[in-house]
Amino acid sequence: MAKSKGTPTFKGVKGNVKNRINQFEQEQLQKVATMATSGMTYPAFLEWVENEIQQSRKMASFNHKILCCKNDGVYQLNRAIEEIFGMVTGKEDDGPSGSGLIDTIDVELFDGTRKKVPFGDISLEGLGEDSRIQISYNESNHHLYVKGQCQFRFSTLVDDIVERTRELLGKESIYRNQALEITDPSVPKIMDLSNIDKELMILSKETEEGLQALKARILHPEECIEGGVPLKFGCLLEGPYGTGKTLLAFKLAKEAIANNWIFIYLKDPTLLAETLRLSKVIDQSGNGVIVFVEDIDQVTKGKRDAAMQDILNTLDGGDTKNMNVICLFTTNHIELIEPTFLRGKRIGSVISMGALDKDTAKTFLQVSFPEPQYQLDSNLDEVCTHISELGIVPAFMAEIVEAIKTTLIFSRKTQVTSRDIESRVSLYARQMGLSRVKDVSETPAERLYSSLQECIGEPVTKKIWSACKNVWELDEEGKPL
Repeated sequence: MAKSKGTPTFKGVKGNVKNRINQFEQEQLQKVATMATSGMTYPAFLEWVENEIQQSRKMASFNHKILCCKNDGVYQLNRAIEEIFGMVTGKEDDGPSGSGLIDTIDVELFDGTRKKVPFGDISLEGLGEDSRIQISYNESNHHLYVKGQCQFRFSTLVDDIVERTRELLGKESIYRNQALEITDPSVPKIMDLSNIDKELMILSKETEEGLQALKARILHPEECIEGGVPLKFGCLLEGPYGTGKTLLAFKLAKEAIANNWIFIYLKDPTLLAETLRLSKVIDQSGNGVIVFVEDIDQVTKGKRDAAMQDILNTLDGGDTKNMNVICLFTTNHIELIEPTFLRGKRIGSVISMGALDKDTAKTFLQVSFPEPQYQLDSNLDEVCTHISELGIVPAFMAEIVEAIKTTLIFSRKTQVTSRDIESRVSLYARQMGLSRVKDVSETPAERLYSSLQECIGEPVTKKIWSACKNVWELDEEGKPL
């Protein structure tokens, strides 16, 4: 069958763009054909054509903004330009004091490779003489700006570039199915969790049961949605230092990214509200986003100031109402958290993580000393009971295991006896007892001053102390003698 001589058809993404351009050109040709057969005189038709040519060559300005993270937005914009023009070239700095270099940014891709991407002024010769595109990024509102001018006949090409950029951000973000660490919300860093499986994590039955609501959303999001269970959720891991809260979060992160979630580790809790709002940008290609924040008590204690209110409002809805976002928090001091933060709508589960009990202590030892590398005593009841009574947390138990292993290496042995374990546990208990000995060198007044200073700060403490000068004898700095 002979091929049609009509509008050529192109395949693929680049073809889609070309077809849209051809459609525009065909509409213009049809317009010309209509005018040619409209009955106007030949001179009038030529004048009309000349006017059309002049109009098409006039310059048209454009100004687009795209909500995105900086590196992802610039990378995807350049991909979109390459699909249409075949190559992106940055303009050289050729001013009087210019370096002659092209402005670029360094983008880390999902596989760990890095790519230099043109930024700033982009040269696209095909948009007509005096055409220009200028790319910039606003750190405060996280918008990528695409500004410039081109001949009017090419303005639809710029629209196509921006449209394609948004498509790539939504479907092929460099952050898709990644664990990210954020210190600057505009430029997330991809985390390497390849070694997290090697870290030992032993959870009690109570903790495992408490995690079910969270894990159901992470591992079975489709079933949750079908069952009318929203994926938006808040979970607080609380307990003293060393109980494994952070390790548990990263273990969950590994499961999450394997199940088409994005995991965000936020070191600075004051960036929580801003990060939640920005998560909309990367909540397009998967099940959703998990935002992990340590020490949430730092921003949710005391009176409800503007910063805390911003966090509460963002968690409640508005910016996150229709988002599949899971907030995972930790705290060592749940008693400091403002009670309204723990409201069910914001926090669906509070999971307490504590010291090893008898059963988890036994499992911890069995996993730490596997056969055939080690020969572990079968009867561990007495020493595991002692571990439970002492309230040893997993982090400190790991140190005890490490000490036992170094002793075995030194003595060239592989037999691990209950006595070996008990000896190290007793040494640990003695060390902890010494660390709890009170410093009697401070007077009660000095301890009170230090406590007030820690709780309410130096300026307020000094004011209180000044009011007490008739009760205590103070030095020149206002501290008790």
